[in-house]
Amino acid sequence: MIFKNFDFGVLNDPEFKEDSVREELLLPIVKALGYQVSGDSRVVRSRSLVHPYVALGSQQRKVSIVPDYLFLSDGRPYWVLDAKSPTEEITKSKHVEQAYSYAIHPEVQAELYALCNGKEFALYSVKQFDPILRFKLELIETYWESTYRILNPDIKAHPDLINFHPDYGLHLRMLGAKEGFSCIVSAVNTNHMIKVEDGLYTTNTIIAAEGKYLMSLDFGEKEFSQLLKVLPEYQALLLSTGLKRQPYRVHLDNGEEFSFGVATELTNDIYHNPQESYLPFKVVEIFPYSDFTNEQK
Repeated sequence: MIFKNFDFGVLNDPEFKEDSVREELLLPIVKALGYQVSGDSRVVRSRSLVHPYVALGSQQRKVSIVPDYLFLSDGRPYWVLDAKSPTEEITKSKHVEQAYSYAIHPEVQAELYALCNGKEFALYSVKQFDPILRFKLELIETYWESTYRILNPDIKAHPDLINFHPDYGLHLRMLGAKEGFSCIVSAVNTNHMIKVEDGLYTTNTIIAAEGKYLMSLDFGEKEFSQLLKVLPEYQALLLSTGLKRQPYRVHLDNGEEFSFGVATELTNDIYHNPQESYLPFKVVEIFPYSDFTNEQK
């Protein structure tokens, strides 16, 4: 047992703080997982960032923490772990936002991050809003099989649960963006459109921020009419007829795409499925496509 002789009652002692959590509780977990201080699968202590900022829309957010542990799998960052005192929250708090900001930073790009305050252990995927694993630390033996399966150094940073792009809306929410946050994307490229129900259409596009993210776009009849006006005539006809009948989905083949620009607002409802969480954007205006990157080239 990892904590066979540990008295969890000491967590109520005000003298038992973050450093105690790190040395008394996290270090045994790290050792039990099998990480070493050298090799391709190792643990790095308190790695600082050279450029400690991530983008929140057009703004820069400072990453103000350096997690206690950065774990490498097959030579590249896989997950990070940060200790907090027993009085600190490790879910739905600024600490989660900061740990996420560190994990997704271009100098790190870890796929998982975890926080532990001695009382609880919470493990997150950068692609999901809620913890993928959360338990009281004194019950770690009950959850050890799942913990080890996901975090052991032989995983080689390729677990089945992280083989797709993370959601951009969720990414912004984790950085502190609230409902109504405005985002303009001048170059949307997508090969499909879906009619969810009367008056509601949806699609998604890949955008680049610190990495590549999937942005979900929901829009109504007004915006759908705007879309038909900015697309080539044959594409507009394809959409206007194809979305009137089952399966209410139009998909372009051979690398062809619908291309347009959007002004959006972040919504508030997070949706979940077995693989991921996502937070869609509400499209408030559609306008002609403009790829500034290609124009600059």
